[in-house]
Amino acid sequence: MNPSHTVRKARPTDLPMVYKGELNYIQTIEPEHEQRWKDAMHSHLRQWTGALERMSVVEQDGVPVGYCFWEIIDDAACLASIHVVPELRQRGLGRLLLDHYMNDARTQGFAKLTLSVFRGNPAQFLYESAGFQCVRKGEEYVDYVYPDVTASTED
Repeated sequence: MNPSHTVRKARPTDLPMVYKGELNYIQTIEPEHEQRWKDAMHSHLRQWTGALERMSVVEQDGVPVGYCFWEIIDDAACLASIHVVPELRQRGLGRLLLDHYMNDARTQGFAKLTLSVFRGNPAQFLYESAGFQCVRKGEEYVDYVYPDVTASTED
């Protein structure tokens, strides 16, 4: 039997899963930043609770297995985080969450969609395959923007 996947709005009771997912990310992708990340926990809690209305959770057969959330930065909807539990990666759940972020942001009136990713993070392939284009390569992070399909190509 194939598992059933649904995406729903996050609830405050999902925040422990977000903490575990973000900690897993730091320990796996950016271990050199773990202590600084832990020292900033109050800031993370403010970020997560502030973005709760823009946070989505993917469930498999009713069990939360991933999440994403985005923030508003200037005039853009910026993907802040996307996470799928390690044992369920490479099964399309990250793409499901990414598409949900993009649709949610557009529904809320945002034409500009952005994200930044740590260099070497395997998620870069996901973002590029979805159509995000690199606009800046920094020392540690790569910045992406989704082409604005509402922009006119006429001069």
